[in-house]
Amino acid sequence: MLKASKSISIEDLHQFTDLQHIDDETPVPTKKIPGRMRWYICAIVTGLMTLVQANVHVYNFTVLCMQEEQAKMINESLSRNETLTTSLNFNFSKFEQDLLFSAAYIAPLPSIIILYFLTNRSGVKTTLMICSIMSFLSTVLTPIATQYGFWFFWAARFFQGLPTAILGIVVSVVTCHWSTLAENGTYVSILAAHYQIAPLLTMPLSALMCSVGGWSSVYYTQGTITAILIVLFAIFYTDKPSNSKFVSKGELKAIEDGKSLEEKHVEKSKTPFVAIHKDSAVWAIWITSVGGTIGFSIFLQYGPTYLNKVLHYNLSTTGWTAAIPYIFSCIARIVAQPLSANCSFLGERLAAIVSTSISQGTMAIAFLVLMFIPQSWSSVGQLCYSLVIVANGLNGVGITRSAQLVCKQHMSFVYTARAFYNGSVGLFLPLLVYWVAPNDTHSEWTRLFLIIFCIVFVSNLIFIIFSRAEAAPWTVGTAEVDDRSEHDIEDQKSVSTTVEKF
Repeated sequence: MLKASKSISIEDLHQFTDLQHIDDETPVPTKKIPGRMRWYICAIVTGLMTLVQANVHVYNFTVLCMQEEQAKMINESLSRNETLTTSLNFNFSKFEQDLLFSAAYIAPLPSIIILYFLTNRSGVKTTLMICSIMSFLSTVLTPIATQYGFWFFWAARFFQGLPTAILGIVVSVVTCHWSTLAENGTYVSILAAHYQIAPLLTMPLSALMCSVGGWSSVYYTQGTITAILIVLFAIFYTDKPSNSKFVSKGELKAIEDGKSLEEKHVEKSKTPFVAIHKDSAVWAIWITSVGGTIGFSIFLQYGPTYLNKVLHYNLSTTGWTAAIPYIFSCIARIVAQPLSANCSFLGERLAAIVSTSISQGTMAIAFLVLMFIPQSWSSVGQLCYSLVIVANGLNGVGITRSAQLVCKQHMSFVYTARAFYNGSVGLFLPLLVYWVAPNDTHSEWTRLFLIIFCIVFVSNLIFIIFSRAEAAPWTVGTAEVDDRSEHDIEDQKSVSTTVEKF
């Protein structure tokens, strides 16, 4: 007879029952997980986050369309000896343009913490719905806002940016709730790819719609797509897979299998704020993320301006030229995340360091080349621009993997803080560009590339030194709930019954 203690766990029993089949040397094939609802949810959430992010980027290109459209109207009126009747004025000063660039990045800074606690209280569905509707309204109302002057336009930009504060929280919480443990890396990389997909959608769409229906049609088109995705999200998404009528019992069992209590109830875990901010590995994640964001955002925000004003690409070419690298950036992110997670021969820490160093090292080299090439080498400039965008697809891979391993169920807060620090880049960068490259000349951009090269290089060095791959001590025992799923309770009853037999 085997006497078992009352503290035997489900995992211990699984290990014991596995030993009963040790004589059967035939490998048991991996069962296919029934149902695909988790992937439909992944697609819908990624699509909605993409549009929320894309609505912020639409100004980055349409500012060029606005100015060109107004210049054509002025020239036509002069050729006909007519007075221009429109009150629109898109010939903003450099400082006003930078204010409009930064408006969308000021809004998330004070709202990130509020949205973090609102998500914990009300769930992802309610909070993301509110933010998405705000993004939709501010986008479709932008053409009207411009008719009332600069500050109304600035306010529309402000409310376009505010909803992006929740996106980092959504990535971590949705992954914890809807992904299986085995698919975790792929799932989070697809959700996080919204940041690369957004400009991939906006740049060519803006180029097309500007030439067909004018700059305002870009806002109406993206607003319409946003509305469609809001409806799909409202119909199909639930905060817990167990509450969805579209999820089968087999798929629900696969999603919950192997997850700890804290992971299943990530939004109800008590956050150890002080311990997190004392952890050097977490600061390495944040600092490296900011460095990579600066390198990426210089072209995300100013890529069309750089291609048009410095490399002298025309507007139609600029849209597609700016967009193409994002295709490869998305592919790099989605493919690299599961590859990095399965590089067991490197070890988790080294795999994270290698992927991050490849990304930021490529960025640094590209900025170094841009510093020394003459203005006439526009093709080389375009190549370096593309390398920076593609490299950013790899940037989040190592950082995200390190955050998953170190922070566990508290990754949502770490991602919230990361979003706050990254959001400050959008506020700081326009000021840097205004001071260093006020006239968009080649020599001014050369100095700007030198500054960014130094930031990217130092931030990557910090990650190499301080990164870890082990769960932090503050991830243990911070759950405040004990509402186990029926699957957990049934497994525990099965444990008790089986133990009694022995």
